[in-house]
Amino acid sequence: MALAQPRVPLSVPGPCGQRTVPTRIVGGKDSELGRWPWQGSLRLWGSHRCGASLLNRRWVLTAAHCFEDHSDPFEWSVQFGELSSSPSIWNLQAYYNRYSVEEIILSPLYLGASSYDIALLKLSSSVTYNKYIQPICVLTSSSEFQNRTDCWVTGWGDIEEEQGRPHTPPSLPSPYILQEVQVGIINSAICNYLYAQPVFRYDIWGDMICAGTIQGGKDACFGDSGGPLACEKKGLWIQVGIVSWGTGCGRPNRPGVYTNVSRHFRWMQKLLARSGQGQWLPWAPGRWGTPRLQEPCHLLSPLTPLKTPHRAVTWRLCDRL
Repeated sequence: MALAQPRVPLSVPGPCGQRTVPTRIVGGKDSELGRWPWQGSLRLWGSHRCGASLLNRRWVLTAAHCFEDHSDPFEWSVQFGELSSSPSIWNLQAYYNRYSVEEIILSPLYLGASSYDIALLKLSSSVTYNKYIQPICVLTSSSEFQNRTDCWVTGWGDIEEEQGRPHTPPSLPSPYILQEVQVGIINSAICNYLYAQPVFRYDIWGDMICAGTIQGGKDACFGDSGGPLACEKKGLWIQVGIVSWGTGCGRPNRPGVYTNVSRHFRWMQKLLARSGQGQWLPWAPGRWGTPRLQEPCHLLSPLTPLKTPHRAVTWRLCDRL
């Protein structure tokens, strides 16, 4: 089957956002290998800590708050191409597809709060692409995805909010299979209205974007931080958001809050260009009439273990770490 050619403006030239394994229209279910080939497991000393997504052969996108307690790149690695967050020790391919982190770059606007919760990771070596490992696309604007009801969030986080015993939510059971759930993008006006209601009030502003359902029951949770919120456009998958925070998990009128990736498009482009991954041509028209990275020869290779939330109140703002 021939892969569709990109028909939308992308962050980097060439194929991204493509997969060979189709999805089912279900929520909160086990995924299948290759369905989300950009999904990465960000690992602290070898254990899953956060989600991540592959942008190209050397760069990975995740949430800044994942590094609040551990900021040394030597401690981190990213696993790609695996369905389980805890692959067997006999699975040698899993270790071949685990890449050390060379550099952690947090948004210069991130101050430890809930806004600007985005980080880029430079890997120590180039990722090898295959049918189970592919990059995702990003766009300069996400406005066209407002009110879309068919986007997806994926991760290895908890499957329910903690109930009864404190800090003991139902974690993902063995064999720790990647979960997928279909969610809708909720426009900022509605999301601000929902978060203005008692008992918890919070302003949705700046680079935040909301997704889930007003009825609740479909959401990211603790352990999913840094993972992608993705929507399909003309056969390509676009990363619209990064799992960031929420009040609990799947509560009615409390959708998940994500970092709006498009708000950081220029920052990401400049970092990739400066690193030698591509040559940034200011306002140079690409194939689709928008600025993009140029690569000299070939294509760029394109919610977390539980910790105490940083606001310890009954209805609290929780990083999904």
